[in-house]
Amino acid sequence: MAIKNSVINTFNRVGIDYKFYQSLGDDKLNEVANWLSGETCQTTALVKACILWVYKTSLAMEHGDHSVRIDDFDRVRYFILDADPTAYSACID
Repeated sequence: MAIKNSVINTFNRVGIDYKFYQSLGDDKLNEVANWLSGETCQTTALVKACILWVYKTSLAMEHGDHSVRIDDFDRVRYFILDADPTAYSACID
């Protein structure tokens, strides 16, 4: 899957090493769990990294750290939705 330049720029700004995760391939052997419900799903390494980044950033924002731009936060979430709607539904939605 080709990643849009705007998403690549966001990954670079927020520190998601997308090249590393892409190098691991698109096998959906990476289990990730919803941090609230415990529901799990299988997804790619990149999508899993993005989901975990969303969780970490959400917690930081709740504790007053607003260093991440909201548009970057949303762009990562939309990337997850575009790349793997099932993982988005299970873990983000």
